[in-house]
Amino acid sequence: MHVSRAVAVFAIVTAVGVACSDNSTGIPAGLEVYTATLNGANEAPTPVTTTATGHAIVTILGNVITWKVDIDTPIDSIIAGHIHRHAADSVSGNVRVDFAPTPTGIGFTGTATQGSNVPVPPADSILGIIRAGRTYVNIHTKAHPGGEIRGTLVRQ
Repeated sequence: MHVSRAVAVFAIVTAVGVACSDNSTGIPAGLEVYTATLNGANEAPTPVTTTATGHAIVTILGNVITWKVDIDTPIDSIIAGHIHRHAADSVSGNVRVDFAPTPTGIGFTGTATQGSNVPVPPADSILGIIRAGRTYVNIHTKAHPGGEIRGTLVRQ
């Protein structure tokens, strides 16, 4: 499964027009890959009881952030999705990257959102907090507008 995720990441990076280096692996030099496992138990401060699960892949190459979020088991009506930051002394925080997913219906599985952006200045703030391990992906639904599934981004 990790191989398919890696292939998806590289396809997304290529799709946004990022040139590969001349190394023999075909992996762009300087590519950073972060992943998150999304589930209701990760919601904070109060876990959510749900059978929905998912995973996120976020890459950084230069100052381009690329993401893909997949829902692995059915979820009820996605209304929003984001990368949030959290302070060292907090379990929650403000939205730093808005995924703006297309709203879904009950029982949705598949790719909830994918895309990329070049952060507006100061780009270092979002890049820095991702690198510091202080970000999480949160998927919000009609049933749980505060967030139904969530996972901390971890560098691979």
